[in-house]
Amino acid sequence: MQPIISFIKTEKAFSFLFISILILSLRNLFIPLQADEITYFKISSNILSGKYYQTDYPSSVIPIIPFLMAFFSFKSVPLLGFALHKMFHIILTVLGFRFCYLILSKLDIDKRIIYSIILLTAISSNFISFLPSLYPEAIIFFTFWGFLYYFNEPKNISNFKRLFFLFILLVFTRYVYAILGLLLLIYYYSFIKKSKKDFWRLVLISLIIASPLLFWFKYIYNIESQNLSEISYFNRFKVGENPLWYNIKCGLGLEKHYEVSRINGIPAFISLFVPVTGVRNYLISFILLFAVFFGLLKKIKNTIILNLFFAFTLIILGFILAGTGFSRYWLVLLPIIYLSYYLIYNKYFSNPKYFVLVAQVIGLVLFLNEIRLTFLILKKIL
Repeated sequence: MQPIISFIKTEKAFSFLFISILILSLRNLFIPLQADEITYFKISSNILSGKYYQTDYPSSVIPIIPFLMAFFSFKSVPLLGFALHKMFHIILTVLGFRFCYLILSKLDIDKRIIYSIILLTAISSNFISFLPSLYPEAIIFFTFWGFLYYFNEPKNISNFKRLFFLFILLVFTRYVYAILGLLLLIYYYSFIKKSKKDFWRLVLISLIIASPLLFWFKYIYNIESQNLSEISYFNRFKVGENPLWYNIKCGLGLEKHYEVSRINGIPAFISLFVPVTGVRNYLISFILLFAVFFGLLKKIKNTIILNLFFAFTLIILGFILAGTGFSRYWLVLLPIIYLSYYLIYNKYFSNPKYFVLVAQVIGLVLFLNEIRLTFLILKKIL
């Protein structure tokens, strides 16, 4: 508690904005379920009846949200269950920021730069809307940054258990994050190279922790091979003569995927920074994305930066191969993105105060816009 009080006293501007953003996120408690949230709710209702169905057939929809929704369910007062679930997501987001802060603290950068990166992330377009909602983003944010934190911690059995458990949760929450298994292979190699005697112990722990996921994949294989799934994330790999190439083109933003209403992928990258619904621009998005790689490569000799670079690259590659890339999918990567932009800034300007000042001004402007949106939302639903 003392560090928090000290932070509030010394960083009044950041404290005001962080607390205000947290309060604004509570608006989601009053917003009714919509879109995918309704799908998760239908599945959660059937889970309590012993079936992982949306209506009449098995589903391959990610299991974490429906099971959590079932856990928080209050049949007599459903709105209370939704509110508690959303509060849980807000807590997970805060814990995700803690992991993010701990990772960035390992770098040789000013603390106020870290606060700026966290501020720009928290106030970015769609972050306040999706992280406290009943979409998977809060769980992904927590597990992804927890995964990266333990990946950069000293290699021992205790840290490996936490790392692997968070990886399994990531895959259960969004299948595309299985691509981070390539980072796990690197971790295995370096761990075993350091301590060969722990090889079989690592294998046993991995099998035990991964057993629920292996069972789930068997379930997915059975229903997908028989086309029993009512809603499937895997239909995109079954349609057309060359579905992989089709998905790659959609992931690159060269074509609109048949499952969505607008082009996603790379052209949607700009929507992270512009609070306009559905904004797309290939050229600007490409420049902004190129700047991320440029900034990280400038400090690639730093082990943590190298690991962030690999994680960022793998996830982008996963999005492209899956033919996806909604703007909300990019939210988890925002701290890496803003860190890379700071590294470019730092190459030309040694004094961090201007970056901090710009971050606070942008944060204030976006905060005022979120107040406006909050009034519009509450006026609509109350």
